Amino acid sequence: MMPKELKQVWDGYYSQRAWRELDYYYPTETVICQLILALVLLLLTRYLLRPSARNRFELYTDYHSPIIDQTNQHSLRSIIHKHCPSLVGPRAYFSPTPWLFSGHLQTIYSAFGNFTKIDQVEYERRIIRVPDGGQIALDFTPPNRFSNQNDPTPTLVVLHGLTGGSHESYVRSVVAPLTQKFGWRAVVANFRGCAGAQLTSQKLYNAGATEDIRLIIQYLTTILCPLTPLHAIGFSLGANVLAKYLGEEADRTLIRSAVVVGNPWDLYSGHCFLESSFLGRIYSRALASNLRALMTRHLKVFKARSSPIDVHALFSNPCQSLYEFDSIVTRALGRFGSTEAYYKSQSSTLVVESVRVPLLSINALDDPIVTPDAVPVESVLENPYLVVLVTKHGGHLGWFEGLWRPKRMIDRPIIEWLRAMNQAIQINSTSPLDHTLSEPSPQTPDIQVLSVRKLGHPNASSEEVSGTIQGL
Repeated sequence: MMPKELKQVWDGYYSQRAWRELDYYYPTETVICQLILALVLLLLTRYLLRPSARNRFELYTDYHSPIIDQTNQHSLRSIIHKHCPSLVGPRAYFSPTPWLFSGHLQTIYSAFGNFTKIDQVEYERRIIRVPDGGQIALDFTPPNRFSNQNDPTPTLVVLHGLTGGSHESYVRSVVAPLTQKFGWRAVVANFRGCAGAQLTSQKLYNAGATEDIRLIIQYLTTILCPLTPLHAIGFSLGANVLAKYLGEEADRTLIRSAVVVGNPWDLYSGHCFLESSFLGRIYSRALASNLRALMTRHLKVFKARSSPIDVHALFSNPCQSLYEFDSIVTRALGRFGSTEAYYKSQSSTLVVESVRVPLLSINALDDPIVTPDAVPVESVLENPYLVVLVTKHGGHLGWFEGLWRPKRMIDRPIIEWLRAMNQAIQINSTSPLDHTLSEPSPQTPDIQVLSVRKLGHPNASSEEVSGTIQGL
């Protein structure tokens, strides 16, 4: 044979041998099966994450919604259709993470998931003293941008959930993109004693206490530009406080628009809902455990002789329910006649028809903490300023989507709403903030700034309850 022919035979022999060895270790049938399996999994994933009719949003608005834009030509309804594609249209759907397919799993992941690597926010904390001797911690972001009264940047006021704070993932998931991508400012109003703040009086917060939010709004008017538009968002318990405040203030409020997420709306119905099932009672005891941990950090304040709280009764039962905690603490501190009276009198559903600013309400039907029966869908007919968004899935403060490293979907419609409302509502020299800065009213309470310091990125304060459900 010629050398060239020998080379061809040699190469052919080893080529066949290599294929035989490859087929021995990786049989052709196995490779084909693996490819088919991968294709099936890919198609199944696309099927699970597809937008379907059962995952579409249910949006309730009044057809005769108010005119709110600068030209007095567009209604609230038309502005939503034009500027909020995540609320209406083909993008208005939610496909939950396949392995977070129930409201319980969404809620648990919201409480125990690791969100330290995303939505990082740097805060500047200001401690203010209010007339009753109490202290409120306000966390501002971006830092060092609240002293310029010539800067009318839109500002978002945030109210967190039960025993939460500015470090909560659901707070940062809205605050981070709104401030870092769209140039807004934000201030998280931490409830008394929360987020590492010191409790200096025996006045605590509850689901219907709106006095502090009034003081906070008043304080903000003294440090912001008169043309600054104020917007607000509340989560869970903070949502009930915000909605109740807006209803009480009606057209007197300085808030331009608002969002309430996971609002319990009817506190008594929520209590009955939790106590009606085994898992509901577990949630109730988890929430009460969070509140007892909060009380433990400030126990010396309530051990005084003048305290109306029975401290022994508070800590004698480690399996205390939320109702039992409210009976011992909230009822006594709020001077309510009974726990039922507290629930029934402090529900935001009582005043929702008096709200006179655009208010977006977001609730999930599978929320294990908030009963869907309390969502005020019918109130849309009585109040054209109210817009109600209901999703089939999402749990309590969840709404996670995606396969790996799930992220909250609900941030998109929230940010679209806030930006659309800010753009639509007229801002001129006759801003409602003007009168608050012209001359102090004789009824203006004395609010003192005690300290200002940077917090950096508070993913989870060491003083806060970690690994527990932040609800209601």
